[in-house]
Amino acid sequence: MVDVSEKKLPTELERQTSTHEGQVQDFSYQLVGLSIQPEDARDMSAMEIISAGWCICNSWAGIAATFALAIAQGGPTTLVYGPIVILVLVGSCALTLSELASVYPTAGGQYHWTSILAPKSWSRGLSYCCGATNVFAWISLAAGVAIIVPQQILAMAVFWNPSYVPKAWHTFLLYQAANLMTLIYNIYVLKRTMWIHDVGFFLSLSGFVALFITSLSRSSSHFQPSEMVWHTFLNNSGWTDGIAFLTGLVNPNYMYAGIDGAIHLAEECKNAAVVVPRALMSTITIGFVTSLIFAISMMYCIKDLQAVLSSTTG
Repeated sequence: MVDVSEKKLPTELERQTSTHEGQVQDFSYQLVGLSIQPEDARDMSAMEIISAGWCICNSWAGIAATFALAIAQGGPTTLVYGPIVILVLVGSCALTLSELASVYPTAGGQYHWTSILAPKSWSRGLSYCCGATNVFAWISLAAGVAIIVPQQILAMAVFWNPSYVPKAWHTFLLYQAANLMTLIYNIYVLKRTMWIHDVGFFLSLSGFVALFITSLSRSSSHFQPSEMVWHTFLNNSGWTDGIAFLTGLVNPNYMYAGIDGAIHLAEECKNAAVVVPRALMSTITIGFVTSLIFAISMMYCIKDLQAVLSSTTG
């Protein structure tokens, strides 16, 4: 009798391509060097994967955090129509990612798919470039998300104490504190609190509903006219209107920063070929609905857009 535990694990990606126009027909994959066994994997539920994917993007909060950028570069036009443009662009990417994730549900994601689908002579080089680009993108995303914490803390400090003037080193210290706390939590605590993603998902949507209702109820007597919300273009960027609108799309595009997060959790859940695509499309759908509603409601509620730009807190 052969001992299964003594079987040699594959050391390279195994390819099986069809003879019909070079299309991939079937694929048996192994993660190089990881030697992952089914019993060693930590199982996350489908809801936890969806929640984790959402918490990474947190779309409506991303819109709120970069609100001033859109106001200066397009104003209501960018905020209202920008999410629709980004939905078409990023949504198309998400559909492609979902299709690939359903066929090749590996945590490597893009670089792994590149190594599978690229021509054999280009496979290693393109896979390395794709992986390196993905790493730098996640580093940039982590830096961009972490800076929101000190910005919000200092904004609250200015709100409660108008005489307080934030210094650059205040922001820097709070920024590094946020990074350090996140690092410690992820290393020592996250494995014991996988439910935190579900909590974050619930708190995010609850915060959206609370802010939406509160803003509308407090502004019901002096809403902005619909003409201003749907047909006003503001340009304080110094560029032409077309360039201003395109650069202003940084705001709605930020709502999908890290959209591939669920892909890299593929080996943490059962039936990843189904769960990961659902997580991607759930993030796209919920993110678009909440972000568009948030942007439109804020445009009706904010009385003076220029005051937002001139504010020290943005």
